[in-house]
Amino acid sequence: MAVSIDLTNTERRVSTAEFALRMNISEKELYDRIKTGRVTRPIKDGRKNYWLNSYVLSCIIHEENSTLTSE
Repeated sequence: MAVSIDLTNTERRVSTAEFALRMNISEKELYDRIKTGRVTRPIKDGRKNYWLNSYVLSCIIHEENSTLTSE
């Protein structure tokens, strides 16, 4: 039996690796985008960096919209 998880309604912490994977970019590219201001800096919890899922989803939607309109 396959289980489907809806990531759009769950507010949770998203790691750097997962954020980069969901954006289909490398972690280095993600940090470059943080440096240039295209992505906000992560929230720190001790040594761990994370973003909230709602922010990651908004970045993905914004990225898709800019890709669709640039063609």
